[in-house]
Amino acid sequence: MSSLTLPPNPFYFTRHGETEWNRRNIVMGSQDIPLNELGLLQAQEVSRILENESFDIIVSSTKLRAQQTAEIIAQRTNKPIVLEEGLVEITWGEAEGTLCDPILSLLDDTCKPKGAETFFAFQKRVVDTITSILLMKKFPLIVSHGGVFKALTHHMGYKNLSSSNCEPFFFKPPGRTTYPWMVCSLKGEEL
Repeated sequence: MSSLTLPPNPFYFTRHGETEWNRRNIVMGSQDIPLNELGLLQAQEVSRILENESFDIIVSSTKLRAQQTAEIIAQRTNKPIVLEEGLVEITWGEAEGTLCDPILSLLDDTCKPKGAETFFAFQKRVVDTITSILLMKKFPLIVSHGGVFKALTHHMGYKNLSSSNCEPFFFKPPGRTTYPWMVCSLKGEEL
């Protein structure tokens, strides 16, 4: 896929705060797990980082962990929240609720557990959803999941990017058609 299929509109992105399953290294996928105490603190911290940024709207995954993060950001920034089902994490099927297995790979469909979403289908869902968000004519902050970040940045040509819980990013569109998207951590590092 080519990153040129995304509308050339900038946006912000942050992954949800930590959950108990993140801490214990358990596969969440489509499970609706709330933030733990550290996750709530991370959401407060990212809200402080984002309060001076210029987004108009928060578009959040419908999963509780993302919604809780979005609500904390919205309280500080006074921005409206829209929930978007297309931003939910990849479904891991029978692996959900089990300890993470190093053989499982988001990008590799050859070892997917029964009932898991393929990477191709997941990435298409993510890119289609973000395309529709970028066409809203609003400057969005997307609050979603690590797999969504990985699928999106992989689509843009970045093969090894990942996001920590509540790490905020700014996505700057290409200046010319031959340039890639720039993905900048708001913690000061360009990726």
